[in-house]
Amino acid sequence: MNRNIIVIFFSAVLICLSCNKFEGDQTVPAFLSVDGIDVANDPSYSLSNYSGCFTSNIDAVQITVSNSKENHVLGVFTLPCRVPVLRNGKYNIKLKPVIKYNGIAATRNSYPFYRDIEIKDQTLELDKCLELGNRTTHYESGYLNKVWEEYFEPEIPTLSLPDTIVHRVSSADTVRSDRGCGAIYLAPDQSAATFISNEEFTVNNNSTLFLELDYWTNVPLSVGLCSRTSLNSKYETYYAIQLFPNFDKGWNKIYIHLGKLWSQYNYYKQFHIAFQALNSNGIEGKVYIDNIKLTAYKDVN
Repeated sequence: MNRNIIVIFFSAVLICLSCNKFEGDQTVPAFLSVDGIDVANDPSYSLSNYSGCFTSNIDAVQITVSNSKENHVLGVFTLPCRVPVLRNGKYNIKLKPVIKYNGIAATRNSYPFYRDIEIKDQTLELDKCLELGNRTTHYESGYLNKVWEEYFEPEIPTLSLPDTIVHRVSSADTVRSDRGCGAIYLAPDQSAATFISNEEFTVNNNSTLFLELDYWTNVPLSVGLCSRTSLNSKYETYYAIQLFPNFDKGWNKIYIHLGKLWSQYNYYKQFHIAFQALNSNGIEGKVYIDNIKLTAYKDVN
């Protein structure tokens, strides 16, 4: 008998909690939806003449609603999303583009070089959805340092090593964007191909370092740095990430966070970007890369 009373008591408590799941007096939410976020040239500041500069892989968004009385972060949501909001009335809405660092879902975070999207004076209504559709962001040109760009539009790529030829191909069924992309081919008996940037880059601000890359490969592709820890030390190559083959899925965009690897070189200011394609299965290896962009904050004084 006592046991039945206890069960009934806790059941009643759970029912009460479920009926009062929203904080405050409002129990019926408004909704807002976002379909996706793309990157485009800033109308007031042209960042590039190549469309490949603006390929993106923004798969989530952080949403904030605010007015003169409050600033409420709703959270981070994968795109497309439809989000309940326990607010009613006029609000400003901020969308912060979120990416997967190194292609890993667990490391989703805002990309420091994409601008927040501000949408002023939007009305949230109970049980109605404010549809924001597909939105556009721009690069933060004010503090973005484009350390290196390679869109494979010139005839001579800026990637090479004596034992590896980086081809430029222009067939429409291969190129990611614009007129060309880079290609590395491995013979079935070739176990690896290593290639680095011709130029040694100099970055004085060690607060962050990203490599943006579009890739399409049927063999694993590693990406890292070739540098040294001091002026008198030797150059060594280490890799931050190995990209898996994606030939059956098509081109993929990735944002590679190089800061942790760079710290292993004591943030030495000069370095090359290094790639290595591995061919352990004895196939004809094909690696296509495009729209390479090395980004950092502008140099400190």
